[in-house]
Amino acid sequence: MKRPLLAIVLLPLLLVASLGYLSWGFWQDRSREQWREEQVDLLNRGAVLMSRELGHIQKTLAYMDQVLGKYYRPDQFDDMERWQDGVASYFIRAAGLSDYISQVRWLTPEGLEAVRVNIAGEQAEVVANSELQDKSNRYYFLDGMAGDGESASFSPIDLNVERGSIVTPYEITVRASMKILDDAGSELGLLVVNYNLNYLFARLRAMQTATNTFEMIDSEGFWLLSQTPEIEWLHLYGDILSSFANQFPNSWPNIKQSRTLQGIELAGGRPLTVLPSFVDDRQGGVPSYFFLSKVRANVWQQRAQLAMFSVISTSLIVYGLLVAIMLLWWKNAEQKRAYMQALQHEKQQLEIAQSELQNNNRDLVTLQNELVEKGKLSSLGLMVAGVGHELNTPLGGVRLSLSSLEHLIKQIQSELSEQQSTLFQNSLNLATQNLNRAVQVVAQFKRITENQMSPNSECFSVNAMFDDTLAPLKAVLKKHPNVRVERHCDPTDEIIAAQGVISQVLQNLIMNALDHAFDNEQSGVITLTAICESEYVIEVSDNGKGIRKDIIDHIWEPFVTTERGIKQHSGLGLFMVHQWVTKLLKGRVTVHSEPGQTRFTLYLPIPESNEP
Repeated sequence: MKRPLLAIVLLPLLLVASLGYLSWGFWQDRSREQWREEQVDLLNRGAVLMSRELGHIQKTLAYMDQVLGKYYRPDQFDDMERWQDGVASYFIRAAGLSDYISQVRWLTPEGLEAVRVNIAGEQAEVVANSELQDKSNRYYFLDGMAGDGESASFSPIDLNVERGSIVTPYEITVRASMKILDDAGSELGLLVVNYNLNYLFARLRAMQTATNTFEMIDSEGFWLLSQTPEIEWLHLYGDILSSFANQFPNSWPNIKQSRTLQGIELAGGRPLTVLPSFVDDRQGGVPSYFFLSKVRANVWQQRAQLAMFSVISTSLIVYGLLVAIMLLWWKNAEQKRAYMQALQHEKQQLEIAQSELQNNNRDLVTLQNELVEKGKLSSLGLMVAGVGHELNTPLGGVRLSLSSLEHLIKQIQSELSEQQSTLFQNSLNLATQNLNRAVQVVAQFKRITENQMSPNSECFSVNAMFDDTLAPLKAVLKKHPNVRVERHCDPTDEIIAAQGVISQVLQNLIMNALDHAFDNEQSGVITLTAICESEYVIEVSDNGKGIRKDIIDHIWEPFVTTERGIKQHSGLGLFMVHQWVTKLLKGRVTVHSEPGQTRFTLYLPIPESNEP
């Protein structure tokens, strides 16, 4: 007793613990994958934006350098002052090439500022000669003069400094320089353009999402763009403790060594993706800065807590279910013998019930055959015959009255005007025509009911039988104005069979086509065809949507229908058709159906006395 209970408690515990551990690991892997996809997208879009702007700067600088070397050489002007004015005017015009240009300078080959224009919005300021400075010791001058004059040199991204002080509010600046050469290749000076990147950095900052940051650090790990703006550019003030390298010392070596897009895990498994980039491709293998995107700490913590709670809760529920299932299984095994005895008793009871059901089914089939042989709508036939008989007397009275009225009109015709005489005569003719129509209808109904009530074979015209079959269906056909009934038979053909049964079969098949073959407002044709070969062959076909393949093999079985719930059909129509054809008419019936055509074919034997 103790061993099974101990196994029931321990085995589910081990299983659930293993599954919980695997689920936790799967969640971490899946979450990292999802977040890294967003991080890669953020970094790629940021890098594309930065590269596009730097490429525009390169093209702008190359254009300005070409114009200056060709049209603004100092030797092309009478004096230095006119040259400076011409260069300053061109700088002001060229500033319109980019919204980011904040300063344009011409430095002499010795590093002295020859012309400087400051740009602030739409305002341009030409700096006086007295305020021009010596930039010969600046790194961007040295790098620019070391260039080949064919491509621009870019300085690292930093803040704008004027006279030894950082300009506030911050002006994030990159300096692009290109050597100015004349047609002979002689050095005329250095073109230096300062670009204010505040708007570009604002666009980069706006790319951050609720789950992932978008940040940038330089090659030493100092923050240029951070989710916490307060720690940006603090290294320029001597604060190195706020750098990425100091905040994440374990991850910094991996970032510093990365040269391509790379995924890194911070403490606790929090995913970070790094993309190294360069301001100047001539810097070689050392990236100028790194784009970073990491999952926000609060998001990672909340998701981890939620996942842990979900894993633990699910594990407890699964553990409880497993223990309950194993307890039920153990209890079921203990009670199996008792249940086997109960099942044996139930088997005996089912065998008795099955025997009774078979007897009842045989009785039902016998009763059904009797109803098919003797019923055939006898009550309705008697009622119609009685109504027709009762209508004959009043119709005869009406006919007598109309005859008397016609005789009276002839007597007084001389006293009536021509208009009155014509009116009376037309009214009398109309009444007579409708009376004759009513008499014909009553006679047709009496004939139909007499045929349907008589199971005996008789010789009758196929064409007349079609008329008698369609007469009671006129009201139903009016509800289907888009469906017409056609018939094809030799007017002289005659059949010896039970006319009433055949008419009832054809009516059922026509009603079946109207109910199932056509959708609402769908046009269609129902065709009745009769030919005499080695046996009587009567077909009822339509060009509707056909019978579904899953029920066509069971179509003659009782209670088979596709519209039991929609139109309240019982599924006995085709079953009765099969019974009437095979039991009463001693023939057979077949069905062929495909989309666009359904055909029911009756094969009725020809009495031996009529065979040639």
